Amino acid sequence: MPVSPKAQKIYAVFCGFFLLLGVISRILIYAKGQDLLLSEALFWENMKPLIAGFSISELGLRLFPLLAGIATLLLAYVFARKEFGIEFACIFLFLLVSSDPLLFYSVNFSMYSIEAFLVVLSLCVWSYSKRDKAALVSLILLVSIFCIICNYNENPGAYEFKEFFIQMLGRHFIDFHYFVFGPFIWINAALFVLLLGFGSFLLYKEKKSLLLSIFIPVFILALLHFLKIAPLGEPYNDFMRIMRNWSLVQVTGSKELVFIMPLVFIPVAFCVHRVFLKVRTPTLIGVLTIFAILALSSNSIRMHKGIGSPQSAEVLLHINENATAKSLVYADSASRPVLEYYMSRKPFKDNPNLNCLYVKKDGYMYLNDSIFIGKYGKNPVELFNVIKNFEAENGFFFFAFGSASSVRESNVVVDHIYKNYKGKSKGFQSKYAGVAWVRL
Repeated sequence: MPVSPKAQKIYAVFCGFFLLLGVISRILIYAKGQDLLLSEALFWENMKPLIAGFSISELGLRLFPLLAGIATLLLAYVFARKEFGIEFACIFLFLLVSSDPLLFYSVNFSMYSIEAFLVVLSLCVWSYSKRDKAALVSLILLVSIFCIICNYNENPGAYEFKEFFIQMLGRHFIDFHYFVFGPFIWINAALFVLLLGFGSFLLYKEKKSLLLSIFIPVFILALLHFLKIAPLGEPYNDFMRIMRNWSLVQVTGSKELVFIMPLVFIPVAFCVHRVFLKVRTPTLIGVLTIFAILALSSNSIRMHKGIGSPQSAEVLLHINENATAKSLVYADSASRPVLEYYMSRKPFKDNPNLNCLYVKKDGYMYLNDSIFIGKYGKNPVELFNVIKNFEAENGFFFFAFGSASSVRESNVVVDHIYKNYKGKSKGFQSKYAGVAWVRL
C-alpha cells in the first residue's frame, strides 16, 4: 500500500524528533564530564603509547566516541531512508535511540561506539555505491572481524549461557522494560525475538544479501562462543545485582555486541514497518506518539542517571590533601589504571608526596610504576610489611569498585585494616570508589 503524502510528513516529523532526542541526550550526558570508569581507565592505559606526554581530560578522551555516536544516528537515517524509505527510517531510528549500549558507549572512552559507526558507514557505502551484493557481504564481514578482534578478551567465566538470553535481549537492547514489563523482562526479550524472526523472513524475500550480512557477525560470535574461543559478554552476576545501576547492570554485558545492534535492528524495524504500512493515519499518529514517549522517557531516565560515574577524583583529593613525604598510596591490580590516570593529571602530578604502590595483574608490586619491590599473594600482611619497610607513617588504600574481583580484593584489605588498625584508620567513599587512610 503506497504511503500518503500526509503520512510521509508525519514520519518525517518523528524522524526529526528521534534524531534530535538521540543527539541531545548524548551531548547532555557527555557535558557532565564525569570521572573515568574502570573500563575507560584500562583503555586509556592501552592507548598511552599513542598519547604519551599529553594530559587529556575525561571530556577530551570521550569526544571522538561522542562524534562517532552522533554520526551513527545520522548515517543510519541516511541508509534507512535511501534503502527502504522514510517510514522504515522512522522505526529504525526509534530502535537506535532507545538502545542502552548505543547511548552509553557514545559517551564512553572505548572503541564500541566507533565500531557501531563503522558498521553503519559500511551500509551507507554499499547503499550509495553500485550495490554489489558481494561487496556488501565483504564489507560487513571485514568490519565484523575487525570489531571481534578489537573486543577479544579471554574470560573463561563468561561462557555461561544462563540468563544470557533474557539479560541481553530483555535489558540491553531497549530500555523501557521497567515501566512496560516490570519484572517480566522475558516478555521484552520474546517480543524482540518474534519481531526479529518475522522481520528476517520478510527481508529474505526482498534483500537476501542484506539479511546475510546482518547474520554474518551473529553466526561468527555464536560459533566463537560455543567453541569457547571468545565469550558473548560478561555474565550477569551477583555483584551486578548488588551494584544495580545503569552503567554496570544495563550495558556492561553487551559491550562486545554493540557493533551488531544497528544490523539486528534492521529486520526488527522492517517487520514493524510492514505492519505500519497497513494502518490508517490516526492510528499511525497514536502509535508513533507512544513510541516517542517511550524513547523520551527512557532517554530522560538515562540522562538523569548519567554514566554511573565512580567519582574517583573526589576520594583521591582526600589523599592529595593529607599525604606527606612519609606516605604511601596503594592501588590493587583492578584499581591501578584509574589511579595512574589521575596521578598523571593536575593537581595530583604536582604533589611530590604522592608515592604510589601499585600491584599489577601478575601480583608484582612496584613503587611509582617503575621500581620492583616484591610479590603480593593477596595476603594483606605481606602488603603492610612492605609499607612498613619503607618506614611510611601513613598508608592510603585506593579502590575502584568496577568489578567483582576489585570488590573482593578491597574487602580483604579493608577487613585487615578493621581488625588490626581500629582507631588508627578512617575511610572516604564516593560512588564506586573508596579510600582507607591508615596511620601506621
